[in-house]
Amino acid sequence: MRHASLFLALLASLVPAFAAEIPAKGRIVVLVTIDGFPSWIWDDPALPMPFLQKLAREGAVAKAMTIANPSITWPNHTTLVTGVTPARHGVLFNGMMVRQGPGMPLKLEPWKNKNELIRVPTVYDLAFKAGLKTAQVDWVPTTNAGTLHFEFGERPNAANPIEREMLAAGLINATELAEFNQRNPPWRDVFWTRAGVHIVKQHKPNLLLFHLLNTDAINHRSGPGTWASMSAFAFADTCLREMFDAVQAAGFADKATFVITTDHGFKTAKRVIRPNVALRQAGLLRAQGPTITTCEAVANTLGGSAMIYVPDKSKLAALTPKLKDLLGKLEGVERIYEPAEYASLGLPTPAQNDQMADLFVVAKDGYAFTHQPMGDEAVTDLTPEVYPGHHGYLASDPKLNGMFIAWGHGVKRGAQLGEIRNVDVAPTVAALLGLKMENAEGRVLFEALAERR
Repeated sequence: MRHASLFLALLASLVPAFAAEIPAKGRIVVLVTIDGFPSWIWDDPALPMPFLQKLAREGAVAKAMTIANPSITWPNHTTLVTGVTPARHGVLFNGMMVRQGPGMPLKLEPWKNKNELIRVPTVYDLAFKAGLKTAQVDWVPTTNAGTLHFEFGERPNAANPIEREMLAAGLINATELAEFNQRNPPWRDVFWTRAGVHIVKQHKPNLLLFHLLNTDAINHRSGPGTWASMSAFAFADTCLREMFDAVQAAGFADKATFVITTDHGFKTAKRVIRPNVALRQAGLLRAQGPTITTCEAVANTLGGSAMIYVPDKSKLAALTPKLKDLLGKLEGVERIYEPAEYASLGLPTPAQNDQMADLFVVAKDGYAFTHQPMGDEAVTDLTPEVYPGHHGYLASDPKLNGMFIAWGHGVKRGAQLGEIRNVDVAPTVAALLGLKMENAEGRVLFEALAERR
């Protein structure tokens, strides 16, 4: 018993002393993601984000943050709150990829319940169980999580409590709410920010997850680093300032911590690879217009990579060499990975997670994959329906690295963190709340945290 007590005391000592300075129930930690924010854009001296740059000067800054494969939104948002890679947490797409049976293409189901998608505990689960108030605005995936007290999600609903409060307060009207997902991304960021401000002022959560999307949309449409991209980051800076001011006005001055990061970086492509065109031309896929009807093999594309599936497992062994030869010859294909190599990428095998592909194909620099099955050419120049900006490349590509800043209560002023990993974010957020995440692959960024004075 004495040894057990000493062990528990040692574990407790690993939580920074600042956590005891003010009880967690009297503080707030805001985890912000500005979608598609590469570290290389953060390093641009012409980046028009004066407020975020001010927070960086006053807080802790990473040189770069490496991310996880696949380098898309939902898997990396999940890594940020679990501290583990997709091989363990289970989220591989912006939704759940469902195998529909032999001869059938796969179907993406985005609005599955959080507990069906995520296989490990999150930091907001941990905070909820510790009796802290939790909230999210546009954080994914969180459908029916059960451990969030206050929510205004990616697809808001007039029947939900926060939406009803905002309707009553005149912060949104019924038409805006009904048409929310048809409106443009900067408009949605305005209302997600308005929702975050409302939640902070009215409900004072201890942990708020807050996601801004417009930067990702503009980087896709116009390309990262363009004037349009810079305008999107300037707008995100304004939204962040509004959230910061709301936190101060809600009584959290000197009791607030902001952790500001992203899900992935971005690259620009000039050529487009259409693997489903190659599969159709090889007689392995049938389509009517953009709709794939039946297939022996099919590609689901992620920008810089493509997941290749053989729906009928009895044909996998025979088709694998043919698929590797067919796809490996396409202009712009860098490498094809087989399941035995997935662990090196932080990805599960199909046996571990049946959403995972039978082959994982990666594009060369300057190329991107698209799902389109029709057309005469398997590789083309950019077309009007394919944007120049992409992610989904290997997470080891430096251009996919993201930015990371921490500011406020419990953060060491002026700390330079070097290169960190996004699996480090959840353990660090937990520590800022005086909690400890068990079984995380990442670590607490103690070098970013201030000792109690």
